[in-house]
Amino acid sequence: MTTPPGWYPDPGHTGNGPAPERWWDGSAWTEQTRAAQAAPAAYGYPQHGAPGAYGYPQQLPGHQGPGTVPGGFGPVQPGGPGQGGGGRKRGPMIAAIAAAVVVVAAAGTVLAVTLGGGDAPHDDPEPAPTESRSSSASPSPEPATSSAAPDPVPTDDEDTLVDALNSIAIPVLDGWRKDDFGRDTDLYIGPYQCKGDTAKQCMRGKVLSETAAGFSETTAEGIAKADMKKNAEAVYGKGEYGDKDYYGGIEKHEELKSAKVTVAGQQGYLVRWKVTNKKGPDGIAQSVAFPSPGGSGSMVVVRFNFDVGGQAPPLADMDKILEGIEPTA
Repeated sequence: MTTPPGWYPDPGHTGNGPAPERWWDGSAWTEQTRAAQAAPAAYGYPQHGAPGAYGYPQQLPGHQGPGTVPGGFGPVQPGGPGQGGGGRKRGPMIAAIAAAVVVVAAAGTVLAVTLGGGDAPHDDPEPAPTESRSSSASPSPEPATSSAAPDPVPTDDEDTLVDALNSIAIPVLDGWRKDDFGRDTDLYIGPYQCKGDTAKQCMRGKVLSETAAGFSETTAEGIAKADMKKNAEAVYGKGEYGDKDYYGGIEKHEELKSAKVTVAGQQGYLVRWKVTNKKGPDGIAQSVAFPSPGGSGSMVVVRFNFDVGGQAPPLADMDKILEGIEPTA
């Protein structure tokens, strides 16, 4: 039995929610689509022997075979419905209409609508495809899948820590490790129980990079000097609320170095302190500020914190890491 022309649920629909309707001209699907209509007929597959029932057309040529659904409609064939644009965007209104139809169906109200010649497609401004199209036209795109492929995972090697936001790559020296699970972009070496709070872990060496933010200063020198105070307090101090006791607080500090420096091809500035702590080992803290090589106009801060003595990394590692920072942009 031939299915008469009319609007039917789009067989090429693969997304969530109800399918929009596509115009069947009696022999083939056209590119004319419209939002699902809240007709008095129940959504669903046509009943047996009801060629005009609201749902999928019955016994369409080229749609039989394995995987067919009730009503004789099977997988989409090349060049068939669903391979081409022209449809309207689905939206909240479609979801509301579909929900209303589902409620009607659940209540057991099943009505069939016999479609004779069908309504002519009039609410879609785009013309239906014709045979007069040029043979050189580009082929229709494949139907969209229900979910997009995930973004590729960064493939930086184990010898480099990439700070993509700030367009720099930091070298990972022997014995150092990248923090692959934290929120920060950093390196560390030698975790151990803090002397001031044995429930916490301190690092014998740590390097952290981040975008400079919250500074009234705008120059590399101004930002480096202002960050040096924040750096020392964040690692060795008592914390913002006076409840941090990793090193028992800072007794005093001594400035070891304050100078211009070139980092990743950019003119920057560094400040280095030696910090004397009340508990545990003393520390060497260093803050370096420089413009991002990515051309964003933002400033980058790289913080260094090394223990003094014992199993701490040599101070030469601080210089090697800084000198090895390269631009990624």
